Amino acid sequence: MSSDRNLSGSRGDEMDVEFRIEAAERQLVMIHSFFPRIDAKITTLFAMTSAQIAIAALNVTLSDLKHWYVTVPGILFCAAACAVMINLYYCTYPHLRGVQGSLVFFVEIGKRSASDYLQAYTHVSGEALLEDLTHQIWRNSQIVQAKFHYLKNAMVITMLSVLPWAILLLGTSINNARLPQIGN
Repeated sequence: MSSDRNLSGSRGDEMDVEFRIEAAERQLVMIHSFFPRIDAKITTLFAMTSAQIAIAALNVTLSDLKHWYVTVPGILFCAAACAVMINLYYCTYPHLRGVQGSLVFFVEIGKRSASDYLQAYTHVSGEALLEDLTHQIWRNSQIVQAKFHYLKNAMVITMLSVLPWAILLLGTSINNARLPQIGN
């Protein structure tokens, strides 16, 4: 079949470009499907860490901090919570550099006027569009890879932070002779 396309001349080349553009569009859609999955996990980790911080803040008093068994896990937990939040921030806001003049990348599209974009898009060749799409696939893959890296870091740190957080709450419970508070 590929020999039929090659034998048919320029029409075969046009069909090949159209096929490759459709394949590239499907690939781009597949890569875009990772974004909501990662973002849902970001929200969950942010909520978990925020709840841990709130519960710790409700239970720690200044008098508790004079005891090493509260202060040391408290410092470890605070460091972990900060690291989680920093990783979640980078996961949420990756760098958005792309090919200048791209007709596919939203940042570059947004820099153009509507008429300029319409003019450029309606006059782009199939090969140029295919090149732009494949570059966008590559760039979005980089963004997903970075987001996943920061998400993984945040997940691991969150899991590691549970131990100092629990020891912190245990220490405040011992000092105050009560169970940890969750609300007023």
